[in-house]
Amino acid sequence: MQSSEWGVFHLKTLSTFHVSFINVALRKFCVLATVLLCLAPKNYFVDAKISSGKAHLSGARTEATLAKFAVSASSFVSIDVNLTAYGMYENEQHLKFHVYSDEDWPKVRKSPLCAEKIKYAEKVLPVIFDYQGLQPDDRKGSSKKSSKVEMYKARIQTEVENPSPNRRNQKDRSRYYYFAIDDCSLELANHDAGVPDMVYAIRLLNAYRDKKGEPVFDHLPADEDGIGLLLVLSIAFSTFLAVILFYKFARTIGGEVHVAILVVMAACGFNAISALCELLHRMAFSKNGIGVYSLDALSSHFEALSDSMVALILLSIGGGWTLPSDVVGGGLTNKSANQFWQGVRNPAGSLLDLISSGGGSGDRKGGILALTIIAVHAGLAQWGRTFDDDFDTYHALEHPPGRALMTLRFVLGLVFVTGVGMVRSGGRCPPSLMSFLTKFGLVGLSYFASLPGVSMFVGSALPYHRRHQALHWGAALVQACSLASLTWLFVGNADASAYHRLSKAVKHSDGDMTGDLMSTVNGGANSTRPTMW
Repeated sequence: MQSSEWGVFHLKTLSTFHVSFINVALRKFCVLATVLLCLAPKNYFVDAKISSGKAHLSGARTEATLAKFAVSASSFVSIDVNLTAYGMYENEQHLKFHVYSDEDWPKVRKSPLCAEKIKYAEKVLPVIFDYQGLQPDDRKGSSKKSSKVEMYKARIQTEVENPSPNRRNQKDRSRYYYFAIDDCSLELANHDAGVPDMVYAIRLLNAYRDKKGEPVFDHLPADEDGIGLLLVLSIAFSTFLAVILFYKFARTIGGEVHVAILVVMAACGFNAISALCELLHRMAFSKNGIGVYSLDALSSHFEALSDSMVALILLSIGGGWTLPSDVVGGGLTNKSANQFWQGVRNPAGSLLDLISSGGGSGDRKGGILALTIIAVHAGLAQWGRTFDDDFDTYHALEHPPGRALMTLRFVLGLVFVTGVGMVRSGGRCPPSLMSFLTKFGLVGLSYFASLPGVSMFVGSALPYHRRHQALHWGAALVQACSLASLTWLFVGNADASAYHRLSKAVKHSDGDMTGDLMSTVNGGANSTRPTMW
């Protein structure tokens, strides 16, 4: 199946493999999409964004945050809360519904006592339950499904203006609002037994008034402003790069192509699919307030897959993949360290070699490392789903998955720099290629470090209400630059750089450049040192 050149495939003999592999991949993708659609929430067609959950108050936890929502400038938020209590709330007169703005929310979180927290509320409303009679106990974990419980229900409907008319110095800007229920009397008296289990459903609408004074409602929160345009640009740019790579791939039919080109083309395609899934989810969300959970989940996982492929390609090229073996050297003086590095320096190539051989050959260390990188990215994407089901929070530094992703990027950046240093210091690397590798190392390191840098900058320098959009634009820009750089590496002609003159992924019009390299490096044209062409 493979030619003598490791990583370069003959398209004539490999075409059947590619067709069967693509068919299997498409079937598995369709099965995955079907499963996710079946597992997604069924209430797609509701009339607003709805958040729901459980709330149980006690002396140790006197308040429960129901939801947060970003409201546009010169607008208001329409709120509709439904509370269900499984039993009578004995001290109902102390149960309140409070609304806080993002200016005061840090103070609320720092305040140790409930009585101090409620001083910062923009709005306060009482919670009044109505008795609904004995009804079936539908709580999870109920010992007897047929048992009945006294049911009480309360409904709160209100609007909160942004900016608040009661606060003259408040700037007119988009703003997060936080909605909570609390009972401060629980801090003073031990009557936890009189507090029943509660469940809530809160409906939120971003709204403004037209010239006639009529409200115009929007399901999308204000922090999603501009993200739709970003997704369209990402789809267009990634598709453009994928088409360029496919054109180069199509021109080589009947000849040879390096599999690195296919990996980069797949990374571009997955990035476009991720943006498309998120765009469709936003379109559905703007109409029904919930969107399609499976599309948002697919967006996260395709984004993670694209990220992992870019990381694998950078690590492999930094380790000397696509360069002749005469150029790539050991570099480390420690024998055991050098043997370990030789096993993991090319994760992308090792994984493809294992796949193409059915596991019968290839470097298992590198293949396992590649699978680990892909699995970790997928795990972080799925972990991020547990913090926000509305929109993708894969890169959010405020959540543990986002911080773990930043740490992973930092570690991979160190591995990448080590690989580039080994290629420069070992073998017979010509001066022109050393200069290119220095620049490539800086560019690759900037990719691994840029996302943590963008996240830290956004988290420390920007106001809270602008962080969501800035992080999305920054992450998309980093990914676009990396995909464009990798595309240039594989579509540039032999005169584009020293790398292109030596790379086995670039088709040379004047034949094998490795022979020229060897005659230059070995000091004569009569050298008989074998090449890896």
